Amino acid sequence: MKNIIKITLALIFSLLVIGYASLNLNFVQDKVFTFGINNLVGVNSTFLDDEDSLKVVVCGSRSPLPSPGRAEACILVEAGDDIYIFDIGNGSVANLQQYQIPFINIKGVFITHMHSDHIAELPELHLQSWVQGRDAPLSVYGPEGINLVTKGFELAYSADYSYRNEHHGDDLMPLNTSGFEAIVVKDKRLIKTETDGLEIIPFVVDHHPVNHAFGFRVNYKGRSVVISGDTINDGSVQQYAKDADLLVHSAINIDVLEKIRKVSHNEILNKIFLDIQTYHTPIKEAAKIAKNANVKHLLIYHAIPTPTNDIFEDVFYRGVDDIFPNYTPSVDGTIVVLPIGSNEIILDELN
Repeated sequence: MKNIIKITLALIFSLLVIGYASLNLNFVQDKVFTFGINNLVGVNSTFLDDEDSLKVVVCGSRSPLPSPGRAEACILVEAGDDIYIFDIGNGSVANLQQYQIPFINIKGVFITHMHSDHIAELPELHLQSWVQGRDAPLSVYGPEGINLVTKGFELAYSADYSYRNEHHGDDLMPLNTSGFEAIVVKDKRLIKTETDGLEIIPFVVDHHPVNHAFGFRVNYKGRSVVISGDTINDGSVQQYAKDADLLVHSAINIDVLEKIRKVSHNEILNKIFLDIQTYHTPIKEAAKIAKNANVKHLLIYHAIPTPTNDIFEDVFYRGVDDIFPNYTPSVDGTIVVLPIGSNEIILDELN
């Protein structure tokens, strides 16, 4: 018996050595490389499924505070085959590329408010959708003043548009489809889209001293998602989240921030950590909002500070289970699928 085990182990070891050595052979490297290239340029089957659904993908889960491996605020909503992006913070477009979304299917970008961590990568999203064949300027919906943001980006990137058009030509990157179309959203005014069965309703939230900040309710063929944006608990999210399938809510843990402040000797960070406590929703209040609104599931994003390990996460969400157990702390790539004609809520992760 011992001889059989020794022979088996020797065989496994030999195969490992041979396999490792074979990676230095050109034809083996070429095979592996070709496999990797096919995966790189392919379109993720997640976004080509046959089942009609309302789908949410977290393309940015962190706040402006650093958290390795996470992008700033970004939520992708897919209704049928059409894609809408809610906020587009730093690092989020790289995630969208990694998820291999069909950028050509993006029908609009919605900005909850104009803090930098919610608008930083509009130019990069513009480029990726332009090069994939967008047939008009990128539609950007946002609060009053959104036109100043888009015009500023257009001015900053005007040379870039020109260079790319001159290099690649009108067939690939025509100038008449470059740039943005800014559309101002109004409180409670239904936003018209080209997606059959889709309703997007903006509602004002309180993120003072931000003058104009919005949350959004998305209804599609009997399924619903509410995105809070950044806000205190002023009752607006609870009102618009009533009976929603999914509430995507930002949250802050003040106790954790205060612990950090006590050990920090950085006066600037101390001031920032104190200030931000006044215009975000504490995590337990977000849970109460979900409970009182009778939502089916709560997804937390833009957590302040964003947990960086399991223990940190346990501390951040301590007590939430007692209020509303149907919640999920999001990471970049968290995906929630709401099939049409069903009450099912499917949670998964894109890797």
